[in-house]
Amino acid sequence: MTIRLAQETDLVSSLKVIETAFSDEENKVIMNFVQELSSENTSPSIKSLVAEVDNQVIGYVSYSPIYLKSDTNITGYILAPLAVSPEHQKQGVGSNLINAGIDMLTKDGAGVLLVYGDPAYYGRFGFKEEIGRSFVPPYTLQYPFGWTGMMLNDTTVPEHSIQFQCVSALSKPDLW
Repeated sequence: MTIRLAQETDLVSSLKVIETAFSDEENKVIMNFVQELSSENTSPSIKSLVAEVDNQVIGYVSYSPIYLKSDTNITGYILAPLAVSPEHQKQGVGSNLINAGIDMLTKDGAGVLLVYGDPAYYGRFGFKEEIGRSFVPPYTLQYPFGWTGMMLNDTTVPEHSIQFQCVSALSKPDLW
């Protein structure tokens, strides 16, 4: 398995992975989200990774920058979405995509990585609910216990909770 930065030419394959990885009610929303992410220019840039086997995309993850509403110098990202084709699930593909993303963001000097998902799954990588509470998302969460984060590069957890904004593709209440 190879993990690499996603290219424009990977979009169709990545959307097929998402379509099969999520339920019919979720996959359209997530596919639209990924299409918007792929065309959005941000600073710092959105970083997406794909997992490949035999030149076939079998997994996808994206890391979008967040913009903190305070004087802090912390840079951060949100992991969303993560998708692995069903026939390759439970084989470490998602874990490899997450670990590669953590390594990439650490090398890039990011200070925090946030995720909204199953805390039992993401907790294995070091995501913690108490760190998530330090970063207030732009929308009310249906499942607040699923909002977790990890500090990178020995960045100190802020003393007070900080609100943030997302890239426009993620600034939609139905994604939260």
